[in-house]
Amino acid sequence: MEVDILAFGAHPDDVECGAGGILARHAAEGYRCGIVDLTAGEMSTNGTVEERKAEASKAAEILNCPIRKCLNLPDAHLSVEQEGVYSVIKVLREFKPRIVLAPFYRDDRHPDHGVAGELVRRAVYLAGLKSLPLEGDAFRPQKLFFFLLYVNRDPDLIVDVSDYYQIKEAAIRAHQTQFQQHCYGGEGPLSLVNDSFFLRFISSRDRYFGSLIGASCGEGVVPYGKLAVADLCGEVGFK
Repeated sequence: MEVDILAFGAHPDDVECGAGGILARHAAEGYRCGIVDLTAGEMSTNGTVEERKAEASKAAEILNCPIRKCLNLPDAHLSVEQEGVYSVIKVLREFKPRIVLAPFYRDDRHPDHGVAGELVRRAVYLAGLKSLPLEGDAFRPQKLFFFLLYVNRDPDLIVDVSDYYQIKEAAIRAHQTQFQQHCYGGEGPLSLVNDSFFLRFISSRDRYFGSLIGASCGEGVVPYGKLAVADLCGEVGFK
């Protein structure tokens, strides 16, 4: 199955936290979306690999993403080496996405996030080389965008996800071993507003991004390279 958007994360739940609203919105608009977890999150303090796999499947269902794969690269030991790059290239050639999303590749406090972005960046280019000794036809996505996790910077583009934010919240909640309150010593029902510091960080960040474009909630991305725009009146919104 070919997809329109393929989002990569270092761990299960990365994509939901950084780009869950984007996927939910595009899936609702009829685009085919998929998620690839580079690792199974086996180094997590909470949750087994089996639990996290079940949670990831549930989150993908909530986001209406029919495809979710795990490449089983080593959690906490991601590196930009041939094995990982080739694993991503195989997926790109298999699903032929028009758009690729990945974690921003600089300045993230979690080393795996930055490495994941750099690994995907290299794979997106190399996947288009016909002489590369891998299965599948050479293929290069049209555009690569980086979403923000622990990176403290303003994005270059912001997608209005206000109408889809409850879906994003539900997808994050699906990762119960990572975000349920007892993991952080809290009490009461799980809520992005009344829960852990990280969940409050996600909510406040997305509301801030939304405020920059006159929306309730937004998700920011950084394009790799420049964007070509033919019609400023039809393609660009000013706030």
